[in-house]
Amino acid sequence: MAYIAESDIQNAIGLDQLIQLTDDTGAGVVGTNAVNAAIEYAQGTFEGYARTRYALPVPTTNKVISLNLDLAIFKLYQRRATLPEGVYKVAKDSHDAAIAFCKDVAAGKAGLDVPAAEEAATLPASPDNVLTDRDRIFSDSKLRGL
Repeated sequence: MAYIAESDIQNAIGLDQLIQLTDDTGAGVVGTNAVNAAIEYAQGTFEGYARTRYALPVPTTNKVISLNLDLAIFKLYQRRATLPEGVYKVAKDSHDAAIAFCKDVAAGKAGLDVPAAEEAATLPASPDNVLTDRDRIFSDSKLRGL
């Protein structure tokens, strides 16, 4: 499940800019393959960091959409790195900020805007044997030497 679509990118940067960044044939239309590759890059990068703390896919919230847009838009600008440095730098700065935030999410220093109740409902129960009720080998009395 993608967190963003081509229409989200178009709304963020405009149709003319999207065509300029993706039209490899000179046909004057959006290059769908380039857009899809940027969306896949954004989703893969985002989920690579988010998977350490959240069950995937996470709910599509404003923060999740924003992070994925920053990552995808940078990937599109990267294809045309010969564009004026100012525009590329803005996209790169947004990309770098998104990556830094994703790293903080993975490290537990930041969280997504996913409500705790939804998060708890989507996390699978732990199959860890440590949490079972079987008899303990090292009971309190055995640890005290009794």
